[in-house]
Amino acid sequence: MKKIAKILGASLGVVVGLIALLVVVSRFADGPMVEMLPGGPLTTGEIVTNGPSDWSFVSDHMFVEFESDGRSRKTFILTVDGDAYIPASLGFPPFKTWHKKALENPDAVIRIGGKRYPRRLHKIDNPEIEARLKEQVGTKYGGGPDPESGAWFFRLDPSSS
Repeated sequence: MKKIAKILGASLGVVVGLIALLVVVSRFADGPMVEMLPGGPLTTGEIVTNGPSDWSFVSDHMFVEFESDGRSRKTFILTVDGDAYIPASLGFPPFKTWHKKALENPDAVIRIGGKRYPRRLHKIDNPEIEARLKEQVGTKYGGGPDPESGAWFFRLDPSSS
């Protein structure tokens, strides 16, 4: 019985160690390595400073890589009237802070198809546009934000630099 406990304890230790290593390594990676773990800054890909005036092409992409505050993640991408938007669920995952930090520092980078687009995040407070975006989330991704926790939407405006 003690031998089984030792084996289980060692196995659990290895799994925990591997997860901790993945978390640390992902912080230094060029973009997110795993869906739920933030990655490091987006460092590769052509920088496109004059982004498109019509972002409708992103409708073909389910996810994009998105960097703000030095961390990157994979996220949904939405469009309304040619403008691109990034949603932020307020309920999941817990401990998420990027959306609040974006109010203080709106600088961001979106990587799509190997190209990096410097952008500024602008939080939307227009109920009509929010309703259209929520509908698009439901259509494109098969479900919308949890009505109890809600969501914020950020328009991707041209970068000021």
